[in-house]
Amino acid sequence: PLGFHGQLRPYQLDAVGWLGMMADLELGGVLADDMGLGKTVMLIAHLLQQGYGPHLVVCPTSVVANWERELARFAPDLPRLRHHGAERGDDLEGFRGVVVTSYGTLRRDIDLLAQVRWHVVALDEAQQVKNPDTLGARAVRRLRSWHCVALTGTPVENRLRELWSVLDLTNPGLLGPRARFERRYANPIERRGDHAARVQLRRMIAPFVLRRTKADPRVASDLPP
Repeated sequence: PLGFHGQLRPYQLDAVGWLGMMADLELGGVLADDMGLGKTVMLIAHLLQQGYGPHLVVCPTSVVANWERELARFAPDLPRLRHHGAERGDDLEGFRGVVVTSYGTLRRDIDLLAQVRWHVVALDEAQQVKNPDTLGARAVRRLRSWHCVALTGTPVENRLRELWSVLDLTNPGLLGPRARFERRYANPIERRGDHAARVQLRRMIAPFVLRRTKADPRVASDLPP
């Protein structure tokens, strides 16, 4: 993308293209590649493609500074603002660029952050909101955005209730109410190994989840030796 400082590997370009397509369709997506494949870089390239937003990146406190460094490195011309810590401001009106905040700050400042109409909301390490009943997950649901992306290195397909929670944040209503999802998919698959239910669920979520592993031949050939 214009303004990106770096070079994306072919499988990373594929992900940026997929994210752009989902944004064009006004749909959310889950980028669930293995750890180490560069999800942060892919998301930054995607944000650049989407313009000046405003965009919101929500992440664990431990990686707020890392997001700032990576944004400065790969997208130095994209304005960025840290909304975290005791000195954070209380007015985001008119800001254009990327706001980086933590899940804890999101919970505390949700009244402020929910006032903004975000272009992209990105949830880094989205397993942080895998429980839909937590204050963090409820806060995410109050955010207003045109396009929501969840980043996770945890194989959500092995934890079906977490899968429902994350997809319900990126694409509300896609998998129906939680009780019906558990009755139709989670319980039959996890308790009885229902193959037909597994195939049906995989087909349903396939357009909305991009997951590649380091062992994937399409990825392995692009990795450095």
